[in-house]
Amino acid sequence: MAHEHHTHSAHHIVPGFGADRAAHYDSQASVNLAGAPAMYELGVSALTAQLDGQEAASLLFVGMGTGAELVPYTRFGVPGWRFTGVDPSGAMLDVARKRLEAEGLLSRTQLHVGELRTLPPGPPFDGAQMMGVLHHVEGEEARLELLREVTRRLKPGAPLVVGCRVGKDPVLTNVEFRRLRAYGVPQDALENRRQRLAEVRPIESDAALFAMLARAGLVEPRPIFISLQFKVFLARFEPGSAS
Repeated sequence: MAHEHHTHSAHHIVPGFGADRAAHYDSQASVNLAGAPAMYELGVSALTAQLDGQEAASLLFVGMGTGAELVPYTRFGVPGWRFTGVDPSGAMLDVARKRLEAEGLLSRTQLHVGELRTLPPGPPFDGAQMMGVLHHVEGEEARLELLREVTRRLKPGAPLVVGCRVGKDPVLTNVEFRRLRAYGVPQDALENRRQRLAEVRPIESDAALFAMLARAGLVEPRPIFISLQFKVFLARFEPGSAS
């Protein structure tokens, strides 16, 4: 669940996702996002349910980070499926490579260091997932550009699992930080996180997210996971519906 960051049409690695953090990212993520393992498993559940019965399938993972979101596939009986993981942080993908090798998934996974737009053209994917990326993209048009970059690489009817922060509710933010305190996160780290969150401008509401998805031809979004202000939806790509 690493991140891409756009400034207008440019793409930049979000600071803090280099080698100094990559080795500790997963343990931090399990504290920063309540229910992260369940979120990854539900993403797999959603995509495998939508593509149930396909012996072979190709899936795209945007901002794949350390590869944790692929691990549940070992339990879902899809040995013929292939994965492509894209992330701008080589350090995060180094961790992913070791993890996927240990889990027996590396032989059917292609890892690409760079933004999604740098991934070489190839056959369209049967499905895709993008966790924790969209809220780090600045501005609605740049977010829409990224969604369209994803859908340009999908087959018609392909499912997409997309997860991001939605809304900026101070009450829920306080809930989040009270939980972090209970997990022993030091005060200086809490202040740093609060400052980073203050700089993030998430999509303002479910309705605003759904409208953006619709402009990219992504229809019928359904919630599959919510953890305070982080929400994950399952949508479907229908090219003719794009507005």
